[in-house]
Amino acid sequence: MNKKTLDHLLIALTVLFDFCFVATAIVVAYWVRFESGWTPEALALHKGGTPPLDDYFRLIPLMAIIWLLTLKTLGLYQPESNATLSAFWTLCKAAGIALIATLAALFFIYHHDAYSRWVMLLASGLSLVWLFLGRLVLQRFRQAIHAQGVGVSRVALIGYDAQSENFINALKAKPNSGYELVGIVTEKVDTDDSAMPYLGESEDILMLVQAHQLDTLFISSPAVPNDAILQILHVCEGVPVQINVLPELSEFISSGTAITFFQGIPVLQLRETPMQGVSGIIKRLIDIAFSVFALIVLSPVMLTITVIIRLTSPGKAIFRQERVGRAGKLFNIYKFRSMRADAEKKVGHVWAETDDPRQTSLGKFLRRWSLDELPQFFNVLKGDMSLVGPRPEMSGLIDTFSESIPHYLARQRVKSGMTGWAQVNGFRGNTSLEERISHDRYYIENWSLGLDIKIILKTLWAIKKG
Repeated sequence: MNKKTLDHLLIALTVLFDFCFVATAIVVAYWVRFESGWTPEALALHKGGTPPLDDYFRLIPLMAIIWLLTLKTLGLYQPESNATLSAFWTLCKAAGIALIATLAALFFIYHHDAYSRWVMLLASGLSLVWLFLGRLVLQRFRQAIHAQGVGVSRVALIGYDAQSENFINALKAKPNSGYELVGIVTEKVDTDDSAMPYLGESEDILMLVQAHQLDTLFISSPAVPNDAILQILHVCEGVPVQINVLPELSEFISSGTAITFFQGIPVLQLRETPMQGVSGIIKRLIDIAFSVFALIVLSPVMLTITVIIRLTSPGKAIFRQERVGRAGKLFNIYKFRSMRADAEKKVGHVWAETDDPRQTSLGKFLRRWSLDELPQFFNVLKGDMSLVGPRPEMSGLIDTFSESIPHYLARQRVKSGMTGWAQVNGFRGNTSLEERISHDRYYIENWSLGLDIKIILKTLWAIKKG
C-alpha cells in the first residue's frame, strides 16, 4: 500500500468516524437530557411530555452534513492534519459554527420550540471531544503502521544545497510522516557535509528509481538545471514515480502556481502518480466485480466460441501474446485466436490490417464484434489489466515507438485497459499513433471514475453498432 492510498483510506475513516460520533452524540445528549435523571425534570416540549426519540433521529442527517461541511471547510480532512492543540482549537471553532448553523437551520425548518437547545449544546460538546479523540487514535494508528513500513513513500532528493538540508531536517523531525529518505542524487556531493547516502548521478535516474524502488523524487535544489529536470521527466515517463520540486519561494508563489507545503517548506508538484487513493481502490474493485460478472454471464458464449474455433481451424483457441503494461511490466494477453495459428511465424510483431489475409472467416466475425477480446476479462481479474486504460502494446514495438513518438512511455504510468479513451474516439487498430498517444495522455491526466464509466458506455454502444 502506497502513502497516498493510506492517506485517502484514513481520511475516509475519519469522515466515517465523524459521522458516527455526531450521530451518537445526538442520541446520548437526548438520553442525558430526558431519560438519565441527571438533569432537572424537562419542560414539556410537546403536549405528551418528553419528545419522542424519533424526532431527534431525524436530526442526524442534517447535523452530520453541517458538521462534515464545516470540518472540510476548515481544513480538518487534510492528509497531514494531526491531533494537536492547534487542531483542537480548530475543532472548537468548527463546533461553534456547526451549532449556530444547526440552530439556524432548525429555526427556518421547525418551530423554535420543537427541539431542546440543551440537547443541541450537549451534542456539540460531545461531538467536539469525540472527534478530537478519534483523530488522536487515527494519528497513533498512522504512526504505528508507518513504523512497520506500511504506506511509506521512498524518497530521493535530486540536488543538494542549503535548501535540501532544510528539507532533510524537516523529514528527520517527523520520522512517522510516511516518507523514508533513501538518499541524494546529484553530480557532485561532499559526503562529509551530508549524512545522507549518495545514490548516483541524475543521468542514471531511471536505473536508480528501479534499483532503490523509489516512489517520490524531490528536485530539492534550484541549482539543478532545467535541461536536467526535463531529462528526468522524460526518462521517468514509463515508471510510476511522483516527481516534485522545491522551488524558490519568490519565484513561484507570484506566478499563481498551486503549491503544497510540507512542514512549512513549499513543494511544487510537477507530476502525480494517477489512479491511487480511494478512487484507485474503487477502480480495482469495479474491475474485479465486473470481470467476475462478465466471465459468469458470458461463459456459455466463450465456451461456444472456443469449440467453434477448434472445429474450424487447427491450433489453440486462446491466443497468448506478450504485451507491456504498467511500469513496463510484461504479461501475456489472452484473446480468442482470430488468425491462422502460424500468423506471426514470418512477420513477427506487426499490427493487423483491416482485411488482414491471415484472418480466419470466424476470426473476421469475432474482430468485428470485439468478441476476440472476451478472454481479457481474465487479465483484468488477475490485475494485469483494467477495464479502462491505454491499450497494451506488443513488447517488440515499444523501443521503436518510444524513440519516435514524444511522451509515448507516459501511457505506461497506469494499467493497460480492455478499452480506452483513444479507442472510443476512433483510434484503434492501424490508426494514427500520435493521435492515440494524445488521447491516452488526456485520459491519464484527466482520469476519474466518471470518465471510466463514460468510456465503458461508449464502448458498449460502439460494439452494439458493430
